[in-house]
Amino acid sequence: MVIRSALICAAIATLAAGDATPVTAPAIPPSPSTAPGIRIWPKPAFSHWPAVAFADETRNLAFSLPVRRAGVTGTIGWQGLAALPFTLPSGAESISGLLPLPLVAGQPIQPGRLLAQVKLAEADTDLPVTVAAVGGTWPMRALRNGFPVDGDDVPVVLVDRRLDPTEKRRWSLLVRELPRPTGPVILVGDPLESLGSNAWTGIEAERRPALDQRYPHHAVLVALATLPDPLPRTVIWCPGNQAIIGGAWTEEEDRVASALRNRFTAQGARPRLVLALPPQPVEERLAERQRERREILQRAAIAYDWDVVDLERAAGPAASANRVAEGLFTTYPTGPAQERMRAALKDAARP
Repeated sequence: MVIRSALICAAIATLAAGDATPVTAPAIPPSPSTAPGIRIWPKPAFSHWPAVAFADETRNLAFSLPVRRAGVTGTIGWQGLAALPFTLPSGAESISGLLPLPLVAGQPIQPGRLLAQVKLAEADTDLPVTVAAVGGTWPMRALRNGFPVDGDDVPVVLVDRRLDPTEKRRWSLLVRELPRPTGPVILVGDPLESLGSNAWTGIEAERRPALDQRYPHHAVLVALATLPDPLPRTVIWCPGNQAIIGGAWTEEEDRVASALRNRFTAQGARPRLVLALPPQPVEERLAERQRERREILQRAAIAYDWDVVDLERAAGPAASANRVAEGLFTTYPTGPAQERMRAALKDAARP
């Protein structure tokens, strides 16, 4: 203890004599209130675009432009075509607009990149779009805000050929003569999960869940962008109810049925395509919209030679099919109702 006390006293004496290196206090960053910030403006970009477009219709891509300075003029347009002029307004941080997709009916689709250009005082910006025919390779690899993009995060638009009623008989005969592939069954879409289990459990198939909060049918296109070799003998699509629950349902779900049938036809194959009509939603406010949706999906199944499995009929009314306890319901049918849906899908997956 005496030796230790002596060492401490010596250290204190040394510090008092100024022999020790002074300790430097860490630098204090400037206050955010006194340091000027640098605003990062988003670049011009496409925000919404059609996942599937028919070549004989006019479809638009929605774009968003930042307003860094009011009154600035600029243009937006496709490379090689006339540009659309605009003037940035005051009192807004961004503006949006529509740019028509340059498709021409009757002309073959050249897969590849289309390039739109935004010319502003600050800088010029290129806005690429990948276009592909439904009968060829599907380049979509993911979703950005619910819309398909390729591996470079570039928007993807599949271009389809609308089925002409006058050609439907000839087309139907052609489809029926095509051979059925021998690959695995594919289940794609919403597994209809409820209380830890789902309607796909126990079904011998390749499962490809495809979900999105607003545009689940776009997720289905991404999930089926790559196909097995040999091609699947059966594809079962379960749309689920998220499209109407998320409030973004449009009548374009039927384009999935068209795109898939035309894709297989272009490849010289006729797998069995099965559309699983979704069960009844619990919310009464969705009932009318669901009825409209069922009619559209049923018409699409008839038009494009899809078989139909009615999961609403299998499960029964949501008031009993989704009931867990008094006043407590699941999003999708549970218990025996779920088992009945699973049995219907399992029957559709059989050779």
